[in-house]
Amino acid sequence: MARTATTIWAAGLLVAANAALAAPFAMITDLKGEAWAIEGDKPRKLSMLGYIENPTEVKVDPAAKLAITYFANGMQYNFAGPARVALESAAPKVIDGQAADAKKITPEKSIGGGLSSDQWRRLQQASVVMRAVKSSFAVVGPDKTAVLAREPEFEWTSVAGAKGYRLVVYGQDNAILHEATTEQNALRPALGLQPGQRYRWKVDALGVTKPVSANGAFTLADDAARERMAEMKRSAGTELGARTFYATTLEAQGYAHDARAEWKALAREFPNEPEIVERSR
Repeated sequence: MARTATTIWAAGLLVAANAALAAPFAMITDLKGEAWAIEGDKPRKLSMLGYIENPTEVKVDPAAKLAITYFANGMQYNFAGPARVALESAAPKVIDGQAADAKKITPEKSIGGGLSSDQWRRLQQASVVMRAVKSSFAVVGPDKTAVLAREPEFEWTSVAGAKGYRLVVYGQDNAILHEATTEQNALRPALGLQPGQRYRWKVDALGVTKPVSANGAFTLADDAARERMAEMKRSAGTELGARTFYATTLEAQGYAHDARAEWKALAREFPNEPEIVERSR
């Protein structure tokens, strides 16, 4: 469902208002059952992909499982309920219950030193789902971002009545690298893009009364960045908590297009996790 201009404007104000606040030190990367932040007399229910911004005492219900991952060092702490845990900024401390199962799920320096203000801003934007379906013909991505994949998927919104779409990808000096037509609103051509280079692309709606086009541009990340994030993906493996942290790190590091692809893959595997499905849109 398309977001209204008012909703996006309000979301923008929320991001701006929160930008001055301290960045969170950890996030909830997996949650089965229910867990609560103890804040005064009224506990607050925690949710998957929620951020921990201040030292907090947490209660994990019996039979529930909670995974908390720290941004500064990539350590994931797994708690089994019943338990009470003090989530402090350096590391959690178990007050009552079993000791945490702790393991490092990222290579060194994945987000070394914790989130910067720019990284926190990107995560705030992702949290309010600024990439909602657009009301007019437009590119979905890649656009205005760095890209890790050498053969990214190009995606755009649909046009009512269109018989198909023409995709054109341009390289240096506006040379056409690829041109193709499709009836779908996404295409992944074999391009062999070069690291560090900037590319632009456009898509035309075919068979409509009034011609419409949409344009996008992106840069392929350099080899060092691509290898660093590839190492983190290998470290993540198949575990949900590590994979959600990897997708979040992609967003924090500015790889919005690759992050969305990762969330889409997770949403296909975990369709009953609403927070993950929301991030994939």
